Amino acid sequence: MIARTAKTTLTCLSLAAALAAVAPASRAAEEQTVSEASRAAAAESSDPAASASSKFERMVERPIERMTNVATSAASTAASVATTVAVTAASTATNAAMGAATAATAAMFSVANVATSTAVSAATAAATLFQTGRVSFYADKFRGRPTASGSPYDADDLTMAHRTLPIGTKVMITNTANQRSVVVTVNDRGPYSGGRVADLSRAAAEKLNMIRSGIAEATLHVLPNSGNKQDSVPRIR
Repeated sequence: MIARTAKTTLTCLSLAAALAAVAPASRAAEEQTVSEASRAAAAESSDPAASASSKFERMVERPIERMTNVATSAASTAASVATTVAVTAASTATNAAMGAATAATAAMFSVANVATSTAVSAATAAATLFQTGRVSFYADKFRGRPTASGSPYDADDLTMAHRTLPIGTKVMITNTANQRSVVVTVNDRGPYSGGRVADLSRAAAEKLNMIRSGIAEATLHVLPNSGNKQDSVPRIR
């Protein structure tokens, strides 16, 4: 019994000694924490400008910066959308204008073709078949040279050379291979070789689509009221 009591007493003394050792360390930690907080408070109180700057930054500058970023992002998005809308509108307007121009051009050519076809048909009905044979066109070297009418040869004029038809006679030439026709004015004499009945200007040959072939079988219809004496011209078949 005495030994057990002594053992218990020793255990209690050991615990008391341990508690006594821990208590100063705990108090030291608490004192250190309080000391750091005191120093921070003292620093803030000793530097009120820094403390005010920090509070201003938290309360004003940072919210303003966030608002500025949001506004900048919104403005950028709006500008991008506006640019896309403008480009789309411009593209649509351009396409519409091109479509309208194409339609107008097609309509113009259609009207011109109808008018030309009508004029050619009327001229064919009233004209007198004068001659059939092969026709050719002037070489480029004859540009500017004088013709039998006294005027220089112009490749862009609708003219032709014939051996017997009076100068100034209006003649409708028809390419029998493709049925294309053109009305020309006699302003020169010829051709005198190659078994051809007429030489056409280059512009007239283009109308007949005979530039590549150079020579075409054609009919010559003399138009009435063309300022020439048709009755005095022998008809050649």
